[in-house]
Amino acid sequence: MTLLKPKIFLLLIFPLALFLSFNKHSKDKINTYHGVIWADAAGYYVYQPIWFIYGNNASKFPIGIGDKTGNGFQLDSINNRVATKYPSGSAILQTPFFLTCHLLAKPLGYEADGFSKIYSFGLYFSGIFYCCIGLFLLSKFLALHFRPLISFISPLLFFAGSNLYYYSIDMPGMSHVYSFFLFSSIIYLTPYITSKSNFNYYLLFYCCIILVLLTRPTNILLGLFPFFYNIKSKVDFFARIRFLFFNKLKITIAVLLAFLLAIPQFLYWHKTTGHFITYSYGNESFSFWKNPQLVEVWFSTNNGLFTYTPLVIGSIIGIFVMIKHIKWEGLFIGFLFLLISYIFASWWNWWFGCAFGARSFVEYYALLIIPFAYLLEYTFRHKSYKYAMILFIGFCCFLNMDIEYYYDGCFHGDVWDLTSYLKLL
Repeated sequence: MTLLKPKIFLLLIFPLALFLSFNKHSKDKINTYHGVIWADAAGYYVYQPIWFIYGNNASKFPIGIGDKTGNGFQLDSINNRVATKYPSGSAILQTPFFLTCHLLAKPLGYEADGFSKIYSFGLYFSGIFYCCIGLFLLSKFLALHFRPLISFISPLLFFAGSNLYYYSIDMPGMSHVYSFFLFSSIIYLTPYITSKSNFNYYLLFYCCIILVLLTRPTNILLGLFPFFYNIKSKVDFFARIRFLFFNKLKITIAVLLAFLLAIPQFLYWHKTTGHFITYSYGNESFSFWKNPQLVEVWFSTNNGLFTYTPLVIGSIIGIFVMIKHIKWEGLFIGFLFLLISYIFASWWNWWFGCAFGARSFVEYYALLIIPFAYLLEYTFRHKSYKYAMILFIGFCCFLNMDIEYYYDGCFHGDVWDLTSYLKLL
């Protein structure tokens, strides 16, 4: 049981994941689509060169760097500004690793320009760091409700059996691993803010909420989780609301302090658009909201959720197990899953471009691990289900790893192109 303690878990997983990340990227070249500062990832990352090297001054950036990094951001030479549609939450979390690399660049013989190879190393570290901390926090949270074995293996299985692995190791420049960490932090802090009126917990919680907004605005929905956590009746629910809003002064101060994290974003928007708050995605919208592509989002060969990450089926079954045992959080997780599925299926680009599976769901795995753990607990107590569950998990992990190590970043087939999908296997 000593080996299953969360701290041991972290010490075991971090060096292994770091080795896998550097091994995966050992032959990558910068300024190619195999690099981690490329396309969308470059759009998230560019805030750091803006904040710490060049300012929002396009003329100071390396010539042609926008094209060299896949046009994730644009250098506006007319207005001398750097334009990116992506919010800054990921960049804020990447900052300690960026600054470390920036300080080491010249002593180690790299260009200190924000885009040389050493800055990619920083992203490798940051992706693994936040993934492992997220898994650690989830293990600590699950330990409040499950046996040590369940709390240990549930996060680990989701890491090995889902595209969380891909977005932590292959694509650490994308926002998903950082959102996953923030989701894990919010879930971990929930038992504390729902049982103690401690200002430090409130501050940490609302810092995570602000960063979630700054990473992917639709993720704010997870902020409702504390209202439903460990609730067994309507009386509990209304008592929870009264408790959460009882310390208005502490909450107000915590929110105001956490709000400071958003100031760089507001200043950037004002510099580039003249407005402190702006919708930066232009004509991109939820154009399918009247005809959501739910079946495609869940089952298509073009990045379908269950097609690439069947492990989530275990979470869906676990939701029903939770509901059966009168767990309000089961109802909440089930409702939230349907709601986010509708939101993603309404987006004009419901397959989310070049991706490995349904990348928009990756951060929500932090929440879906809870019903998955309930299912594990249930099946491991029934021998007739136990071995079937082990076979299912083994298949999911094998499928994920098999595709992940041959996947080139995009699915090039049609929406229901089974032939192209089977080639990935």
